[in-house]
Amino acid sequence: MKVTAFTDRCIASGSCVLACPQVFDQRETDGVVRVLQERPPLELLEKVKNAAFACPAQVFTVEDEENTSELIVVEDDSEQA
Repeated sequence: MKVTAFTDRCIASGSCVLACPQVFDQRETDGVVRVLQERPPLELLEKVKNAAFACPAQVFTVEDEENTSELIVVEDDSEQA
């Protein structure tokens, strides 16, 4: 599974950090999401998914959700339409 955080859409609510502080944090300058671990352990899969789906600004995309053999979490700061 691959999760992408589109930082340009982040409203700094912190819900991802509350759901999975092992993988997500907020930048000190503006509170925008930042990824702490790009390849977190699979034990955190459900927490990462919950963080992505709980985001009020919907900054996360989840790809290949059926693949539970690897977990990749990345930041993308390009503007999305």
